[in-house]
Amino acid sequence: MYTSAVYLNSPIWAQNALLGARGWLRASLREGAAFKRELEEVNQTQWLDPDSLAKLQLARLQRTVSHAQAHVPFYREHFKAAGFDARELKSLADVSKIPMMAKRDAHLAGRLMTSEIHKGPRFHANTSGTTGMAMTAWRDLHSINRENAFVWRQMMWAGMKLGDRRAWIRGDKVVPAAQKEAPFWRHNRGEQMLMLSSYHLSEVTADGYIEALESFDPAVCLAYPSAVLLMARHLIAKGRKYKGRSLTGFMTSSETITDEQQRLVMEAFGVRMFDWYGCCERMTAIGTCEYGRYHVMSDYSYTELLRQDDGSHEVVGTSFDNMLMPWVRYRLGDEIVPADPGLKCDCGRHFPVISHLVGRVDDYVLAPDGRQVNMMSNVLDNIPHLLEGQVRQDKPNELTLVLALPEGAPLDEAEAIRTVHEYIGSDMAVRIERVASVPRTGNGKLRVVVRTI
Repeated sequence: MYTSAVYLNSPIWAQNALLGARGWLRASLREGAAFKRELEEVNQTQWLDPDSLAKLQLARLQRTVSHAQAHVPFYREHFKAAGFDARELKSLADVSKIPMMAKRDAHLAGRLMTSEIHKGPRFHANTSGTTGMAMTAWRDLHSINRENAFVWRQMMWAGMKLGDRRAWIRGDKVVPAAQKEAPFWRHNRGEQMLMLSSYHLSEVTADGYIEALESFDPAVCLAYPSAVLLMARHLIAKGRKYKGRSLTGFMTSSETITDEQQRLVMEAFGVRMFDWYGCCERMTAIGTCEYGRYHVMSDYSYTELLRQDDGSHEVVGTSFDNMLMPWVRYRLGDEIVPADPGLKCDCGRHFPVISHLVGRVDDYVLAPDGRQVNMMSNVLDNIPHLLEGQVRQDKPNELTLVLALPEGAPLDEAEAIRTVHEYIGSDMAVRIERVASVPRTGNGKLRVVVRTI
């Protein structure tokens, strides 16, 4: 929508109206009666005791795995090749019998990962994730309502109530990248949301962003941590505090946060960041509770933590809710560090506690005008055939797209460069480097965004 000529060439009032109409349609699909039923359920399952949680997980695992074997071509062959039958899954300990899969498996399988018997609407999203390998994930409406219920539950942990106003500072290009003057935000009345461009936030524009938030006065702001931190540091440097009265918390995701960053946000805004760790595939979710501890949401999916030699744990997940494209023992590629097994959180939930996240590291790049632009990994999502990718900045006014594609695969370089300019502006020079594989860090990890300046 944001790149359409109709939207780009419309006056601000018309852009607001278009966003409001789109928001109303989204709310109708995502926040109707079905969503409210799911929200009521997940607000109950969060308080299950350990035995009840285990029974819930086993029942939903059996449903997912049986469906995958019966109706998804990829799993039918995947299980058969490993000598596994879904009827063997009689306890949670039996999960180890199921063969694991990697992102490359899903990438190569394509539509064979989707159910043969699905009826009704289907929705898709593209992802490159932490591996930089482009892939399409398909979702049914039920899974979208379930996902939205879990996100809302997390917002409620942050103090949100149904009907409250929200603000949004994430990856949506609500204003053109080339725009130089405020306002860098638009009003989505269909979802009672002020949508602010994360691509235009800088030390120069921060006052306008803060004043817009204070005027709109949301209860919760969903944002990249780096955007919140820039505004927090700006407020502290100016010697003032945020004046909005309704704000109860920031719900953040996509970037790693630290205790010091939490302290700065609390000093400037008087609230904390509630961090959400998820993925496009929707096979694991981790969120911070009211006491600031990360929890694996055991009623969301079945998440396994496989210990690595360095003491961290690899995330392997099985989805519960998306029968259109289930994910079974999927190696996400991210790593986390669990807390002491005996630690019980004061929030009273029996979800496992996580010490900290390792694999969610996404650096920003510097625009020619000094803006810190995050989530440039998004430019990789729509490059066809991409196996691995990286956005690299070694010079102030130049980015390099490091792309690994199959031998002979076509690449529309002009379209890739145009996508970069949509995110950061046309003043940025763009180089494209095709490689057999993207270089790893010293510990073997692929970083999707690298800035050396």
